[in-house]
Amino acid sequence: MKTIIYSIIAILFFATMATGFTVKSDPKNTILLQATDKAATKARLSQSAQIISARMKEFSPEEFTVSVIPEKMQIQVVVGPDLDLRTIRNLLTAKGALAVYETYDRKSLTELLKGDTRLFTLLNVNNSTDYGAKIGSASVAVAVKVKKYLKSLGLDQKCKFIWDSESGDSEESLYVLKINGEKGPLLVKSEIENVQGGQSKMSKINDIEIRLKEPAVHLWAEATERNIGHAIAIVMDDHILAAPIVRSVITGGKCEISGNFTQTEAKSIASLGNIGELPLNFRIVK
Repeated sequence: MKTIIYSIIAILFFATMATGFTVKSDPKNTILLQATDKAATKARLSQSAQIISARMKEFSPEEFTVSVIPEKMQIQVVVGPDLDLRTIRNLLTAKGALAVYETYDRKSLTELLKGDTRLFTLLNVNNSTDYGAKIGSASVAVAVKVKKYLKSLGLDQKCKFIWDSESGDSEESLYVLKINGEKGPLLVKSEIENVQGGQSKMSKINDIEIRLKEPAVHLWAEATERNIGHAIAIVMDDHILAAPIVRSVITGGKCEISGNFTQTEAKSIASLGNIGELPLNFRIVK
């Protein structure tokens, strides 16, 4: 009888020990953001945390927490298992500067360069057209030479050069955006009323719809009228979201972007477009 009792005690003891040493898995993910600006302040850090929180709320109903670590100039974001870093990276670190630009095509750029065609000899122009926004492309090594040449032209007051590439591409594509006086872009984020990302009922393609504030509606109609047959670029943080060729005058103050967007990308772009720009730059350290 004593043997049975001792066996039961031993089983309970080892069961208790096993329970004590069991590590419960934490389904939450912790992401740590480090401000990289030398002039970062606690006020701007708090403002950044508020913007990130607002972006997350618009992007997903999943629970999360955003907290500030002022002594280290860091922001901690804790999310559930359904939100991984790959999905929300842009919401945490992207500046969120959304703008619309008129563009130079190869023909108008040649006129700006007064007939100088050296740029086109440096670029691969096989995948570009005379009236599209993409001027040409180049490998990373060749792009360094092209950037040096472009800098020597002294055209910073007339145009903005953007190098962009799709995921997996071995070459960068050059876009030349028109500068509209001191304002810069044709339209800036403050003139945008709302950005929506979703799937088109007709085409089943994920697209983005931009609605403009009333004062910008007339400006947009004029811009589309003078750019029929030419491209207008929608740009986020120096990344070309789309550069469609205008086919008709748009009078309703609406701009639709159809592209190769995933549903997550469309929702992320909409969230970035609707919420303010981050006042600081961040890198992910955890």
